[in-house]
Amino acid sequence: MAQATIEEPNVYDLVYECGPVAQNFHADKTSRVKLLIGPFGTGKTSTCSYDIIEMQSDRVVPIRGIRRSRFAVVRNTYPELKDTTIKTYFDWFPEHVFGVYSKTEKKYTLKYDGKEIEILFRALDNPDDVKNLLSLELTGAHIDESREIHEDIIKVLLGRVGRYPSMKDTGGVNPFISPPQVILSSNYPSTEHWMYRDFVKDPVDGYAIYEQGQLENKHNLRPNYYEDLERDYANRPDLLRTLVRGTWGVTVKGKQVYPEFNREIHVSKFPLMPKTAVPIVRGWDNTGLSPAINLSYLNATGQWCIFKEFPFEDTGIMDATEAVILWANMNLPAGCEVTDYGDPAGNNRDSNKKSPAMYIQEKAVEYGKAITIIDGIQTFKIRRETVAGRLTKMRNGQPAILIDPSCTRIIDGFEGGYAYPEIGNSGVYKTEPAKNEYSHIHDSIQYPATRLFYVEEKKREEQKDTHSRSTSLGIFG
Repeated sequence: MAQATIEEPNVYDLVYECGPVAQNFHADKTSRVKLLIGPFGTGKTSTCSYDIIEMQSDRVVPIRGIRRSRFAVVRNTYPELKDTTIKTYFDWFPEHVFGVYSKTEKKYTLKYDGKEIEILFRALDNPDDVKNLLSLELTGAHIDESREIHEDIIKVLLGRVGRYPSMKDTGGVNPFISPPQVILSSNYPSTEHWMYRDFVKDPVDGYAIYEQGQLENKHNLRPNYYEDLERDYANRPDLLRTLVRGTWGVTVKGKQVYPEFNREIHVSKFPLMPKTAVPIVRGWDNTGLSPAINLSYLNATGQWCIFKEFPFEDTGIMDATEAVILWANMNLPAGCEVTDYGDPAGNNRDSNKKSPAMYIQEKAVEYGKAITIIDGIQTFKIRRETVAGRLTKMRNGQPAILIDPSCTRIIDGFEGGYAYPEIGNSGVYKTEPAKNEYSHIHDSIQYPATRLFYVEEKKREEQKDTHSRSTSLGIFG
């Protein structure tokens, strides 16, 4: 932590002790974009403020004896920028010691050790700040809590960094000792987020990720910090994963549709793709411009194994059908028989007097296939309870439903992306889930479930009701 020494009151003693991941983050001087990500309490914003002000400002050549640099520090909203990001920068580099802050310009000018550094604080909820980003000449940039930021902002900043100082200031000599960088700090978002795609799933060349764990900054935290948070977030497993334990997940916006779901129980530890011919169940949400399809089967012990998902966006049903058929032709074992279940609304005809079910059949014929979709039950309560029945049931000591780990949209939906929206800020929730990127793939799961398991779940409910009534009458003593 930074502090002024008692012995020499006019000397400021900056004491900065970071963990091993932060050290590696600082040592990276070549990545165009580097991401520091972790749970609460790991010192992400502090690390980035130090990286910008102490380290990146040294990577420009002196001009008339002064190293001049300019950085944008960006946050999603101004209250977040003011209350957290700016505060952290000033905690480490206080205004009265290092420079002058202009509130109207949101510009902090630091002058020390032969350096002149401009920090331009910008919030994306301010149209003037956004417009300003498009014209800045920058040395580098820091985006704080990047999981809240649209990926296009990164691209904008990549076009603005490395512009100050310019070669005209150095007589045609490259003013940068090492390549300019955009740095990001964030808690973990969903595996559906662009950060997961660009840094983990399909890494962009020149992008680097540095993942912190709870031990990273524990030496600077009070005792039992994380133990207390484990208890505080016990009823929010989505936030427990992303904010406290530090791993990719999903944030629930509303009330979780399937509180019965447990990632540790219901997500398989290994791929579920069938290796030999088995009867395949294909579920369809076959209406609208976001069709969704999943593939599953019942294994020898009766477990329902969902092994493939197709969550389409802005895609016609014929294109979606073609993609599924081609994938099945290339990947399913020979001899698999497929049964299809879908939304009864898929029989409704459009202005061309054709229904989605008919378009699916038409496309299937082009590939020598026959797809006839059996209607699932449309009532949402029945659909939810049938799937919930699988989540709470065991088969020979194993869960009655298993999800392949590659089905990230389904898993994130189960964990809370698929949710009942809150009505205003009332604490009251709607009785049907929000339509979003998770709802369509979950509809595609529910329709086959109502035909495969509804009778079984109904019998269970009837048996429970009979037992309850009998008990109340004293039949069981």
